[in-house]
Amino acid sequence: MTDPPPPAVRRAATVAFVLYLVALAGAAFFPLPFGQVQRGTGPSYDLVLRRPDLLGGWEAQRNVLMTVPFGVLLPLVVRWRYEALVLACVGVPLVIETGQLLVSTAVGWSWRAFDVNDVLLNTVGGLLGLALTGAVLAVVRRPSLPPARRLVPGLLAAALVGWAVVATVTTSPARPAVYACDEPPAGAVTSLPGGASAYAGRDGSICLEAGGGTASLPSDAGPGPALTYEQPDGTWEAGTAQPGDVLTAGVGEPVVELHAVEGSDVLVWAARR
Repeated sequence: MTDPPPPAVRRAATVAFVLYLVALAGAAFFPLPFGQVQRGTGPSYDLVLRRPDLLGGWEAQRNVLMTVPFGVLLPLVVRWRYEALVLACVGVPLVIETGQLLVSTAVGWSWRAFDVNDVLLNTVGGLLGLALTGAVLAVVRRPSLPPARRLVPGLLAAALVGWAVVATVTTSPARPAVYACDEPPAGAVTSLPGGASAYAGRDGSICLEAGGGTASLPSDAGPGPALTYEQPDGTWEAGTAQPGDVLTAGVGEPVVELHAVEGSDVLVWAARR
């Protein structure tokens, strides 16, 4: 992958790569934490590596797909040895997650969580893109293989992607999602400040209703806003939390009151911005 592509291809790839990096930064760091309801009293992180499932819902698929263009375009823009390209596909997700953790540390609450599983899925996406471009270049140019000792990073990358694929095809099918807002309440409806309300579905999922909008949340929904709506006294947010979570509406603001919902372990809240 060290031979330069034709100038026209490289120029087009460079423009696309710059636009992609802007979009990637927007997805990773926006909206900024200012003006959002605070979640917790410090940064949060998940260092427990779980079995990857590339088909395990949109969140997993998004984490894979968002870095595929990085792997596809990078070899067309830079003249690096393939080992450096593999390292970049690993390093960029790690830098993004670390940056999110540092911002959370700076603002004093869990704006974004550091999740090692996101790093894994982002890395798999980048390596898949890199493999795609590498396969096309191999067909076009038929390059010779590097020495055996230089194949180690590529073999490790292939093993990581292979593990993710095997784990995906051997994962038991997920239970069908329950959208609480599409079914009647399984228990009493909980009234919240600002005119919002919430009730539980049959599996403990949550339906939030506020300002004419609804949001269905799973039975393991973590802390964070799910609905933003307007009231005569201003803009409100409604969301979910787990037992033990502490939420505040801003620096120096009082703690947001959490409410239980009959039929679910998830707590709900509503607060004015």
